[in-house]
Amino acid sequence: MYDLTWVNEFVEKVKPYIYVREMDNVLILIPNQVYKLNQTGVALLGFLVKGHSIEEFLSTVGDTPKKRREIHYFFCDLRAAVSGCLRENESREAVAYYQYNGTFNEYPVLSELAVTYRCNIRCNFCYVGDRQYGELSTSDAKKILYKIVHEAQVPSVSFTGGEPMLRKDIGELVAYASGIGMWTNLITNGVLLTSHNVRQLKSAGLSSAQVSIEGPNASVHDGITGVPGSFEKTLKGISLLKDASIPVHTNTTVSQDNCVHLEEIVSLVSRLGLKRLSMNLLIPCGTAHNKQELWVSYSEIGEYVINLKKHAEERGVTFLWYSPVPMCLFNPMAHGLGNKSCAAITGLLSIDPLGHIIPCSSWRMPVGSLLRERFKDIWQSTMLMYFKNIEYAPDACHECLDFDACKG
Repeated sequence: MYDLTWVNEFVEKVKPYIYVREMDNVLILIPNQVYKLNQTGVALLGFLVKGHSIEEFLSTVGDTPKKRREIHYFFCDLRAAVSGCLRENESREAVAYYQYNGTFNEYPVLSELAVTYRCNIRCNFCYVGDRQYGELSTSDAKKILYKIVHEAQVPSVSFTGGEPMLRKDIGELVAYASGIGMWTNLITNGVLLTSHNVRQLKSAGLSSAQVSIEGPNASVHDGITGVPGSFEKTLKGISLLKDASIPVHTNTTVSQDNCVHLEEIVSLVSRLGLKRLSMNLLIPCGTAHNKQELWVSYSEIGEYVINLKKHAEERGVTFLWYSPVPMCLFNPMAHGLGNKSCAAITGLLSIDPLGHIIPCSSWRMPVGSLLRERFKDIWQSTMLMYFKNIEYAPDACHECLDFDACKG
């Protein structure tokens, strides 16, 4: 007979980091890992996450040796997934592997809310560019957050911008989102962080933070941000977040201005005592739209990424690569970096400062107003289907055997 007494404690421990979504039978490991569950898995895990015990579940379905065995292996394999020990094609009792044939989640997995497009620095690659936008009121921003959870059924939100710390109510918004059960992440340049507002964010329930570092020293970083002194202030902000025990990692946008310094950035992150860093490729939009001298090509980036992953591993740092790259030029899955196809609409719910749903932060055209419309109505609209069906991809990509995984 399998002992299941450990299951209740395990579920209670991981509850803040998982989300069971019944409408499309998925398990989200917050913020962005997704697993498909069968109906039994949804029923079992959903029941326990809602506060019930494994004993109550067994009394409902029948306590038999077969059921105990199945439940035991289900939670053993879930524990492996949560702890990062689940390996692709590894033989496991409760895990089945299928050929990837497109997105299996019907709703987005994670969300970002640009609370402002204002910023205190002037990065030469900024996707916002010259956009002049109004902003949601505090009450309207809370309405958006409520809809993200209860209509879109997304368990996490990243507060982004512009620079979200320019909003005087950012602590109030974090507290509201945290209060309705959301995992809250702050995407910031770190310059405006102080011991006072970091303590406020901690008290508000901020779950994590991502801080932008564009170079390994002031010369490179400040040259990109256009603000002398920003490098030192960013490092100070990271230190304040660490001291407040707020999990923090850095992100770097790769351009021609810093591509020869990327390994130095990894070394800096290691010296700062951080365990993770992420990078993404400059997107030629906004400020960078007509600055081809900044662009790093798809054909170049693969070698950089491979070397960066190795460099990070040697220093005990986890390297995350965010940007989609055509698989015919570089396949991140082959190098243990996961599938990096474009997450616009299918994986990411992106919302601009006025409450419009946009395909992603780099695409200006709104597909609907979450403030004025129901999420479900927007999600089923003709305009949104253009993005869900990847109609924007080149014809040659649609004909490629890797299209389902790559998405062009």
